[in-house]
Amino acid sequence: MIIYCDVRRKPIFREAFRDSGVVQKNHYRSKAMLLAVKIRLGERIPSFLLFCGPKAGDKDNTIIVFDSFTTPRYLYWLCNNNPAKRVILWFWNPVRDPGWLKRIPSSVEVWTYSRKDSAAYGLKYNTQFFFDCYAKGAGQFSGKEYSFPRTALFIGRDKGRKEVLHTLADTLERAGVDVKLEIVPEPKRKPRVLHEELIAYQEIIERVKGTDIILDYSTDPDAGLSLRPLEALFYQKKLITNSREILQADFYEPANIYVLGEDDRTIEEFLACPAVPTDPAVRDRYLLSNWLKRFEMDR
Repeated sequence: MIIYCDVRRKPIFREAFRDSGVVQKNHYRSKAMLLAVKIRLGERIPSFLLFCGPKAGDKDNTIIVFDSFTTPRYLYWLCNNNPAKRVILWFWNPVRDPGWLKRIPSSVEVWTYSRKDSAAYGLKYNTQFFFDCYAKGAGQFSGKEYSFPRTALFIGRDKGRKEVLHTLADTLERAGVDVKLEIVPEPKRKPRVLHEELIAYQEIIERVKGTDIILDYSTDPDAGLSLRPLEALFYQKKLITNSREILQADFYEPANIYVLGEDDRTIEEFLACPAVPTDPAVRDRYLLSNWLKRFEMDR
C-alpha cells in the first residue's frame, strides 16, 4: 500500500499508481481538512476527523507514506491505529528541515531517494522509481544508423531555473536542435494553494515519446534523481542534466547522458555521439514493482 497526499491539485500520479497495480490513498479526508492543516487550524480538529488511512481488516502489512504534506502528528496517528503494521516514510523530495526528522515516531522507518540525504541523516536509501504501466512498450535504441537528435524537451515548474533553461535552450538551438520548454510558473499565494493547473503525467509521457532529448535541471545537483532521467532511460532518449548523482547510477553512460558542469565534451560532440543501448536488467531495476520489493528485502 502507498499513501500519497496529492489532494491540492488534480492527482497527476494517481492513475499511474493504479495502473501499475499499487493502491494510492490520501492522508487527509478532504481538501478542507488539508487547508485546515496548512493554515494551522488542524490542531483543533480531532485526528479521526482530520486523517484517513488503512481501514479495519486491510490485509496489507506495510504502509508506505510519501513525505508530501505528511506531519509527525499524522505518523503518530497512523502508527497508533496500525500497531501491527510496518510503517515506512519515504522522502520523494530533499529533506528541508532536519529538525523535523527528530519528531518522527521511533517505530517509523525513514527512507529517502537521495544518497546525499541518506549519508547526511542516516536514512535508508531506495532509488527513484518509474511506473510499470508506462514502461510497457518502452524499448532500446534501434540498431539503425544513428541520426542527430533534432528535438529537446523540458516540462516542469520554474523553481528559479527558468533563466538557466533558456540559456541551455539557446545553446542547443545554435547546434540545430528545436527546443520546447514548458515551464509552469510558481503558484501565487502558495501557502494556501489547493489546486494548480499542471500537465497530467500521462500527457508528459506522450510528449517524452515524441522528443529526442530530455532536459533535466535541478536547483540542487546532488539531490536524488528526478523522474526525467528515468524517462530518458526507459524511452531511450538522450539526457542533458546537471545531476551529479547520476554519475553514480548504474545506467550512467556518457554516450547517452551529458552532465552539465562535469562533462569535458561540448554539447555538439555529445549530440553527435551514437547512443548506446542499456541492459534491460539494469533498466528494470527502477520499476515501481521492483522498488517495492527492495523494501521487503530490507526487513
